[in-house]
Amino acid sequence: MSVTDLIDPKGVEMHPLPGPVPDFGYTAARIWLRAHLVNGTASETAWRFFAHANFTQKIAVYLVGADGAVQTLLDLTEDSPFSARPIDDPQMVAPFSLAPGEAATLIVAYYSQGSSRISMSVETVDSFAAQARVRDAKSYAFYGMMLVIIVLAAVALAVLREPVFAAYAGYLTAILVYVMHGEGAAFQFLWPGFPRFNSMASVVAGSAVMVFGSLFAITFLQTARYQPVMHRILLTIIVGVLAIDVVLWVVDPQLLKQLLVIMISVSVLTFVAAGLLAARTRFREVRFYVFSWTASLIPALLFTARFGLGLEQTFVTPYDTIRLALVVDALMMGLAIFDRYNHLRRTAMEETLAHARRNLALSQRLASLEDSYDEVTALARQREESVKDTVHDLRQPMHALRLSLRQMFKAEGGKTDAGQVESALSYMEQLVAERLAATSVASPTAAEPGLHAVLRGVADMFGPEAAERGLGLKLVLAAPDASVNAYALMRVTANLVSNAIKYTREGRVLIALRRNGAGYRVEVHDTGPGLQGVAFEQALVRNERLERDRSVAEGSGLGLAVARQIAHDNGWTITSCERRRTGASIRIELPGAGAGPVGETDRDDQPVAPAM
Repeated sequence: MSVTDLIDPKGVEMHPLPGPVPDFGYTAARIWLRAHLVNGTASETAWRFFAHANFTQKIAVYLVGADGAVQTLLDLTEDSPFSARPIDDPQMVAPFSLAPGEAATLIVAYYSQGSSRISMSVETVDSFAAQARVRDAKSYAFYGMMLVIIVLAAVALAVLREPVFAAYAGYLTAILVYVMHGEGAAFQFLWPGFPRFNSMASVVAGSAVMVFGSLFAITFLQTARYQPVMHRILLTIIVGVLAIDVVLWVVDPQLLKQLLVIMISVSVLTFVAAGLLAARTRFREVRFYVFSWTASLIPALLFTARFGLGLEQTFVTPYDTIRLALVVDALMMGLAIFDRYNHLRRTAMEETLAHARRNLALSQRLASLEDSYDEVTALARQREESVKDTVHDLRQPMHALRLSLRQMFKAEGGKTDAGQVESALSYMEQLVAERLAATSVASPTAAEPGLHAVLRGVADMFGPEAAERGLGLKLVLAAPDASVNAYALMRVTANLVSNAIKYTREGRVLIALRRNGAGYRVEVHDTGPGLQGVAFEQALVRNERLERDRSVAEGSGLGLAVARQIAHDNGWTITSCERRRTGASIRIELPGAGAGPVGETDRDDQPVAPAM
């Protein structure tokens, strides 16, 4: 159709609008409107036709005089730059003249890829100017506040280098651009010469709002750690928004805009739900986050109601609500970040204080052990072989303990494996207490740890020393747990593992537990020079060392002798595997270990160690 088809009232069948605002949903049709005007004022001549929208793909406004003459007031397409507008205003305005008492017909034809809902009015010069002043004052106040918050977020990002500030700044920037585009200021000031981009700017800005909003929720709430299901939902929103953009950008941009209007509300509802779930266990940490997204839920729902469902709010203009709610939203997000970091700072201080107390306690225990070690060393000069055994047994765990504590004090934050420290401390404290009290070997009691706990303790105690020498230390528990004389087994196994680490230059050491008939067997395998036959029997002799080992490492010749004596006192036997081509395999057979849950019995003639 053309404007001439509507000049004759009988030429085209017209229907009155059902409401004050033309709204035909999302349609590809070009909409034609006709209004009969009569100037009933006494002096007003200059008028403004005001379309309350920043942009449509096509809009033409005609004024048909009483004599049938047609005057084109406005004719814009998606290729028209901002400079093509007759009045420099962020929204579409067309001036015209109509003298007092004069009648005319106003014809409007427009098409929009977005919603067809566009409010329109005829204003005097003064009334339009008054509306523009109020609108501009609100907009620039909003822009100024948002820019200040964005700058503060950028400064915080540069100083603290935390990703949550990047997501926060990105979200605020997307919101600012989205509102500027909706009000027309973006086309007026940011990209006035790119009308085709302006046609799709709402898609870019709206998608950015949802993507950065999701990233903010992910980083602030730490969903990957605390809420894995919600984490996947937020990632799905990001991927879904981008996928819809890519697929529908060229194929059906009108459907794309319609879906994004709905998805904005869906996304914000998801952000609120994520906050509420987190608030169940971390309310103080996420309370302002919940408040901020609850505030942003109001404009999101109003926006969807207006452009998605066609519900017009008469008590407040949508953009006034959006501006107010988004300022509150931005401030609440800032408070949320500040509150979270304040909470984390207090928590970190408390953890640091607790860690300092723990370090002090460990240092005191270490000092006590050092004193006890000095006392035992002094007594060793006066006592016989049993005291020498104690000194020998203390040397390796003391070295492992010092290594663990040295790593703890040098590492950032002073953190180390508490199991390594506790195993060494417990073993040494029991050893010192027994020797100073001159007690005999104790029988296993119900309060003592079982086989698994003893072997884990040995692995923890020697882990740092093995790592320092570049060796792997592995524990394989191939048999169920059972009761045992824990202290005696720890002394025997510690001596074997200490020797394995001392004489192994490269490779690894393996500690294994397996069934041995009705009893158990502990095995220590290494990739060192090996120890079978005559060499093994010689190594069992007290104060005797193999000639080959003298240049490899320092030693006293007590390790295997002490281990054999303790094993003999407990009814155990120590043997060496004769079939190893490389490395040593020493086995402790425990026929008297307490009964435990019996699994499938391994064949006795097959060592548990894998290929070293």
